[in-house]
Amino acid sequence: MWKISASVGSYESGAVNHMADVKTVQKMLTEVAKKTANPLFDPKGIDGKIARVGATSNTVKAIINFQVKRVGMAKADGRIDVGGKTWKAMTSIVGAVAPPAAPPVPVGGLITLTVQHGGKMPTKTKRKGNESATFNGMYESTFMLTGGGVNGTFKGSIWPDDMTVKGRVLDGTYPLHIGFHKGGNAAKQGADKLVMKREGIRPGLLVNMRKPVNVQSDNPAKTTSSGINVHNGFNNNRGSDGCLTIQPNDWPRFIQIFLDGFPDINDWHAMYNNTGKKIGQLVIKP
Repeated sequence: MWKISASVGSYESGAVNHMADVKTVQKMLTEVAKKTANPLFDPKGIDGKIARVGATSNTVKAIINFQVKRVGMAKADGRIDVGGKTWKAMTSIVGAVAPPAAPPVPVGGLITLTVQHGGKMPTKTKRKGNESATFNGMYESTFMLTGGGVNGTFKGSIWPDDMTVKGRVLDGTYPLHIGFHKGGNAAKQGADKLVMKREGIRPGLLVNMRKPVNVQSDNPAKTTSSGINVHNGFNNNRGSDGCLTIQPNDWPRFIQIFLDGFPDINDWHAMYNNTGKKIGQLVIKP
């Protein structure tokens, strides 16, 4: 069953915030966001942590949004108490019993991530000539994982938000490594960072080890891009400066495959800080 041992939420409201309890609430909020199709309830990660300043915590923001919109609290306190109104409202949506955790699937060899875009350009893609989108939605591509004993199909996009400045990776085949998105010049990340996150430095897949790849762009001077990753997108934009993005509802399922398959933090630093071992190849095709 879902359960917490003490209050979770804003430190300003007196919440205790044991790590295991915070993770439970973050998992529940993630499920609530999916079941209600409301991204305001999404804590944007499951890391067991609450920022000391509630206004900067995505988890506290999600709790407050839930209290206002689903609990009907005129003055949301950003805290979930054991057996309290907010807790009962959450369990009424996700159920009293937590779904069983799927056993980790080890990656037993090199994988292939095939991205098929069909020549479509999604909405919310800024073009120099105001070219019209040919796909209704922000995530036009199908991302397929095969090999290594794992498989899965996900929605995603090959397009940056702004093609007048950035570029999209050209069709072709590229080496794929595990590593930390935005970790190129950052300090080495620890084992506690191997969790599903949506913002900041977070686990992801690295295309060509962040080295330059050829791109298509509306900017004639932009022919290559460096630091290309596969990471999560968002509901109102892709958050991409040229990276490939996974549709936000599919991201937890996608990245968890690699968190489960490579639980050793050393694998994520096998090449150098925040750049891990080669796990296979990325294939982009029409």
